[in-house]
Amino acid sequence: MKYQHFTKFIELVYSKAPLQKKKLEKYLSGQEDSFFIEADEFAIQYIKYLDEHDISLDYAVSAYLKMCNDMMKCQISFMKTGSYPVQLSGDAFDKVYNNQIEMKSYMIGLALSQFLWPTHYAMYTCLKSTLSKFSNNIHSYLEIGPGHGLFLSKAIDLINPNAECMAVDISPTSMEITKSIIKYIYPTKHEQIKYHIGDMLELDINKKYDFITMGEVIEHVNFPDKLLKKLEQLLSINGIGFISTCVDCPAIDHVYHFKSIEEIRKLIKHCNLEILEEKILPVEDLPIEEIIQRKITINYCAIVRSNNKN
Repeated sequence: MKYQHFTKFIELVYSKAPLQKKKLEKYLSGQEDSFFIEADEFAIQYIKYLDEHDISLDYAVSAYLKMCNDMMKCQISFMKTGSYPVQLSGDAFDKVYNNQIEMKSYMIGLALSQFLWPTHYAMYTCLKSTLSKFSNNIHSYLEIGPGHGLFLSKAIDLINPNAECMAVDISPTSMEITKSIIKYIYPTKHEQIKYHIGDMLELDINKKYDFITMGEVIEHVNFPDKLLKKLEQLLSINGIGFISTCVDCPAIDHVYHFKSIEEIRKLIKHCNLEILEEKILPVEDLPIEEIIQRKITINYCAIVRSNNKN
């Protein structure tokens, strides 16, 4: 069977959640062989990682489906109230980031979404292509909120092998998962990476970075401008940043409600960052006017640089 490792995840999703089958089949039927080759390579590594850490495929798929169900419940509540279920980042920390059981499930499930959700795969692809484009000039790499570790893993694979790497995450559980994944895939490189658990805004860094990744972070804080300004300050002269976030996207740990793409653009520019490239990715295949009117989630990512470094 072709792509049998990735297929294991797909078939288990279908058996546990038959209602997801139609939408997933439509998405997967439009993918080229290159997608399935990459997805199967990911699945091979991920299954081995899960086995080594005594995590079953059943747990991983159940974690993914729990995340999907949690987001659906948050979406239903959002449609009724117009507000996200969590208002303060401190509450998100207590309920999610500092909750080992909840966070482990969240991160294990989220890793699968990189290939099972079209918008997540599109953002992942954007990051990969940008890292490849600038790889020869990346001698230092910082990731803020590495989550499940997949982005950091791919960065290590693509950038200068001698590049200095640092990862910062507020969640101890998330960082442990990231460290264990990097250690599993890159046992020698793992020792050279600096890991810091804590609030990025409280971290005193006297170094500039050639590439900074901050994927799906700014919607998790009450003051996203502070994080964006921090990113801008840490970029080297020719440094590049990758940012992703979302519009109308309630979740168990989202506290800042971006109401439009233009609001995100204005905030990025307000923080002295220039948008070099962007992707606007609605989660439903509908006319953009209907997406906006119905407040359907839109994922967004941008490649940026500092306006001070032109």
